[in-house]
Amino acid sequence: MNKKWYLYVNALSSLGSRMNLIACSALIFTFEHSAYWITAFFVARQLGGMLFSPLAGILADRMDRRRTMIASDMGAGLAILVIAFYPTPYVLIAAAFLNGMLYTLFHISFQASLPQIFGSEQLVQVNGLKVRLESLVGIMGFMLGGWLTDHYGYTIVIVLDAASFLFSAWILTRLRWEEKGNNALATSKAASSIRVTLRYLRDTPVLLTISLLAFLVSLSTSAYNYGLPFLADQLRGSDATLHGLMWTAMSVGGLIGSYVAARLRVKLVNGMLVAYAVFSVGIVGAFAANDAVSVLLLLIFAGLFSGAAQVYESTLLQQAQNELRGKVMGVQGLLSRSGYFAGFLMAPFLAGVFTLLGMLVFAQLMFVAGLIGFSLYLVFSPKK
Repeated sequence: MNKKWYLYVNALSSLGSRMNLIACSALIFTFEHSAYWITAFFVARQLGGMLFSPLAGILADRMDRRRTMIASDMGAGLAILVIAFYPTPYVLIAAAFLNGMLYTLFHISFQASLPQIFGSEQLVQVNGLKVRLESLVGIMGFMLGGWLTDHYGYTIVIVLDAASFLFSAWILTRLRWEEKGNNALATSKAASSIRVTLRYLRDTPVLLTISLLAFLVSLSTSAYNYGLPFLADQLRGSDATLHGLMWTAMSVGGLIGSYVAARLRVKLVNGMLVAYAVFSVGIVGAFAANDAVSVLLLLIFAGLFSGAAQVYESTLLQQAQNELRGKVMGVQGLLSRSGYFAGFLMAPFLAGVFTLLGMLVFAQLMFVAGLIGFSLYLVFSPKK
C-alpha cells in the first residue's frame, strides 16, 4: 500500500474528531449547568493526555509504533461509541479522559514515525501535506458535524466518529514500514530514559524552546476552544452550524497556510515564531468582531498562520534523534496538555471576571510574551 495512505489514516481520524467536538458540545448544552460540564469535558480530555504523555513517549520508542496506533484507534472508537448508548455527563467525561490518553499515544507514535517512513529531507513537504489533509477534513468535519447535529441530532455524529476510528485502525493493519534505531537506547529503563531525554533537550535549544513553548501554545488554544461555542451562542443563539463554520473557517486558513509554508524558504524556527505571533493577533480580532461574517473572515486569517506554524513546529520536532524522538514528543506532550489543563481551568474564571474577549486577550498576551522571551533565548543561547 502507498506510504501516503499513512497520512490519509491520520486525516480520517481527525475527520471524526472534528465532527465529535461539535456533537459533544451540542450534547453538553442539553445538560443542566452546561458551562460547568463543557469545562469538565475539556479538562478531562487534557488531564488524560497530560498524565499519559511521558509514558506514551516511552511506549512509542519501545514498542512497534504501528501497533500502538492501532490499539489507540480501536480504544478511542469504542470509548466514543459508549457515549451514543449512554449520553450522560459522567460517561461523556470518562470517555473524554480515556480519549485524551489514547489520542496522545496515537499522535506521538504518528509524529515519531514520519522521518522513518519518508526520510528527513522530505519532512517539510510531508508535514505540509499532513496539515493540508487535516485542514480539508476540518473544513468538512466541522461543517458536516454542525449540519448533522442540527438536522439529525448528536447521536449519529458520535456513531460516525466511532466508525472513523475503527476504520482507521483497520487501514493501519494493512500498512507496513521499517522501524530503525538503537534498540538498547530505546528500551532503557524509564527513569534513565527521561534523564537522557532532559539532558538532550537541555543541549538542543530549539527543541527545548518548542517543548516549553507548547505550554503557552496550548494555553492560547484552550482560550479560543472554550470561547468559540459561547461566541457562536452570543451571535446566533446555540447555533451548532455557526460553531461548525467557525472551525471550518480556521481549517480553510490552515489549508492555505500549510501550502504556502511548505514552499517558503525560511529558517524553520523563525517561521514558527512569527506565524504564531500573527495568529495570536488574528484570533483576538475574531473575538472582538460583532458580526458572524467578520468573525469567520478573521478566523480564516488566524488559521492561515496557525497552519504555517504547525508545519514548521512538526518538522523541527521530528529532527530529534530517532531513539529519543518519542520521549521528546512525550515531554512536549506533557507540557502541551498541561497548558490545555491550566487554560480550561482558567478560562471560565477569566470569562466571568472580565468578558469572553477579555479572557481571550489575557491568554494571547501571555502567549506573545512567551514568544518574545523564547526568541531572545534562541538568539543568546550557545550554539551547538
